[in-house]
Amino acid sequence: MEVTQEYISVGCNRLTQALAWGLDGLAAFGAHHAVALYYPTDSSRRGVRATLQGHTARVNCVAFVNKGHELDQKNVAMVSGSADKTARVWKRRGESWTCSAVLEGHTGSVVTIGTMKARSIQGDKDLFVTGSGDGTIKIWERSQVDDTKDEVSCIQTIQVGRKYALSIALSILPNTTIPVMAVGSTDNRISIFVKQGNQFGRVLSLQGHDNWVRSLDFAIFTKEHDETVSQDRSETATTHHHTLQDGDLLLASGSQDKYVRLWRISAVDMTEPAQQDDTTAVTKSGSEGGLTQDMLKSLEEMSKSGTQLSTKAHVIDVVLGSEEMKRFSVMFEALLLGHDDWVYTINWQSPVLLNGKYHQPMCLLSASTDKSMMIWKPDESTGVWINSTQVGEIGGNTIGFYGGLFGPDGRWIMAYGYNGAFHIWRNEGNGIEDRWVPQVPASGHYASVQDLTWDPTLTYLVSVSLDQTARLFSPWKHTDDQSGTTVLTWHEIARPQIHGYDAQCIAFSNKWTFVSGSDEKVLRVFDAPQTFVRSLAYLTGKDAILADESSRPVGANLPALGLSNKAVFENDITAMVEAQETEEYLSQQAFVSTGATPTSLIETMTQPPFEEHLLQHTLWPEVEKLFGHGYELIWKQTPNPLVSHTLTVTKVKFSHNDKYLLSISRDRLWSLFERVEDNGVAVTDPYKLVVSNKSHARILWDCSWAYDDSLFATGSRDKTIKIWRAATSWTNVATIKLPEAVTAVEFAPRIHTVGRDEDTEDRQLHVIAAGLEDGRIFLYKCLASKPEEWTLVGEFPREFTHIGTVNRLKWRLAKDETGILNKLQLASCGMDHSVRLFNVVIVL
Repeated sequence: MEVTQEYISVGCNRLTQALAWGLDGLAAFGAHHAVALYYPTDSSRRGVRATLQGHTARVNCVAFVNKGHELDQKNVAMVSGSADKTARVWKRRGESWTCSAVLEGHTGSVVTIGTMKARSIQGDKDLFVTGSGDGTIKIWERSQVDDTKDEVSCIQTIQVGRKYALSIALSILPNTTIPVMAVGSTDNRISIFVKQGNQFGRVLSLQGHDNWVRSLDFAIFTKEHDETVSQDRSETATTHHHTLQDGDLLLASGSQDKYVRLWRISAVDMTEPAQQDDTTAVTKSGSEGGLTQDMLKSLEEMSKSGTQLSTKAHVIDVVLGSEEMKRFSVMFEALLLGHDDWVYTINWQSPVLLNGKYHQPMCLLSASTDKSMMIWKPDESTGVWINSTQVGEIGGNTIGFYGGLFGPDGRWIMAYGYNGAFHIWRNEGNGIEDRWVPQVPASGHYASVQDLTWDPTLTYLVSVSLDQTARLFSPWKHTDDQSGTTVLTWHEIARPQIHGYDAQCIAFSNKWTFVSGSDEKVLRVFDAPQTFVRSLAYLTGKDAILADESSRPVGANLPALGLSNKAVFENDITAMVEAQETEEYLSQQAFVSTGATPTSLIETMTQPPFEEHLLQHTLWPEVEKLFGHGYELIWKQTPNPLVSHTLTVTKVKFSHNDKYLLSISRDRLWSLFERVEDNGVAVTDPYKLVVSNKSHARILWDCSWAYDDSLFATGSRDKTIKIWRAATSWTNVATIKLPEAVTAVEFAPRIHTVGRDEDTEDRQLHVIAAGLEDGRIFLYKCLASKPEEWTLVGEFPREFTHIGTVNRLKWRLAKDETGILNKLQLASCGMDHSVRLFNVVIVL
């Protein structure tokens, strides 16, 4: 058996430090209990490449460890912190990653990680810091043992009590090799620690923010040289960094008080008296317009609340080697006003090569829950920091951004939000003016994925989740931006249902209609609109799909205060356009901010949609509701109630020929119902009970029919799969034992032994996939003529599979590059928030 990973869809954990972007372009983010790896700038747009397993609880924070001098720095490791009270160090070996060390010692969730950020990071050991909800900060030193192992030791534990750390930044004091650490805490202050000998000591507490300090980031200022200054500047223009010296540290802090602050750490001459400027107002820099009216209003509000802005220069003395003393000043540099809600993360642009020299751009990115990211730069003439660019979300029901980062070259920025989705922009400007253009991102569920299914034509895949959405995935046939070759990559191209209840199950009634069930106890039926059919045809390159387009509604819309997706037809489009041209437009309830617009309803997608489009413009019309159940739905409804079970029915499956209906339950019983031949006469009960069996010892979780309906399988928490055969009055002919509880089973489509042309029963195979409670997937086979003799084909590589319960498995027989149906693909979904697609080749 050969198994390769075709696609992984998973959302980012909704935490402020769950994303890190490395120097080599690799982004790592927390996805449930795993660390997911993703190249946002990949020209083929392949999405998530892998998930690293090891943590046993939610991954809260991720950071890269760098080493090297100036622009020759490289990522040498990655550190992840988790709610399982541990941190893990990961190292790359070729294309794979391995956990090289597990950091234990915290008694609470690890919520923040600080790694060294400096102009030059040298030495045999790497320094990094973890902060935890247990009220401690731990300092760690890492040294390499071999390619797979590291030795990591805790050299210090700092007790901070209930004022625990939310953010940590590490750097080196100007013109020294002494590490400095900034810690943002729940006491609204920034604590500065300096390493003296082998221990960090607290030397300063910076106040100014009046809410939790969520993010900190260091940058090393580099002075602009004459040859780098633009020729078109006026000779009398004021240099905007007249107080900063080359090598000064700039610390940026972002807080829930909606503000970003900049702090400066500079080396000073110990022979000069320390400057103590106790001014409690912000001095205007340059022209009178240095502070806008909005800024002045905000400052006035802050003064009324008791918050003071101080430019006092705090002085700290540090002992160097041989008892030599050196003095540094720490001073408030600037206040950045602009966000309307909590600032969750801030990030400096990475250093670049400018005129052959190392240069740190004065460019800062901030991400906020006000649904925007802002890029801040100092004005060339006044030195006042201004918002030069703003990007973000418009409309929808999201809660803003949890984090945002610059890419390693400064020409890409990426954010992630409350619903786990990524937003990516690329700067396609000319170097003088910026032009940030949205790019195709990765996406995925942010809660357990309960069920998935292929459409009847096996063209696309739909999943439902406890995040209350149904998401639709299909391949996208497009051209690689770099190589120019044609590639096929999978993406989320529609979100047919956005609900108010946790979605539990889904099934198709025809190729364009599916039924979903949720905790509201109602089944809803959805039908594909024209926009989806046209977009699917374009993205997949299958024009034959368009034959079903004309009779469908144009699109779907969610009316104001509505609970159902309303179908929109051609006449409705005309009315919507006319409504926009009237003065009563704003009072019209035809569509709202979360609904579709006339333009979006008639637009055919030429690439996978962005998150805003998925949220607002890819709904499917709801055409029917099915009522009747008194409790939460976790199974698919039959035409009439069929009485057999005494506890919750966990799954029902029709045989391929519709002759039988199989049901399984928590009562450890499976029941088989046979279709009643009506002979043209209506019957009260279309199915009758023919046999029941209670041979499993624990709850039954899943069942599946073989492609020829000669067998069916039941999977149970008792760690077995039992095979039942029709020729023996549905008795047990085989029992497959597995290492953990079986939560998903699925027979593969009809396949034959490789190299055999005979179409005889003794050459046909039955293949069954088993998904377990711990996330593993196994494959078993037997000859169709010998269903009692099952052998293990193999286990899927553990690094490919789920981290947590496998909830559903679904096969499809896809076409290879020559158009022949011989490519087996297995789709799976699980409690780890992910949808995965595997390519499987069985060689016999």
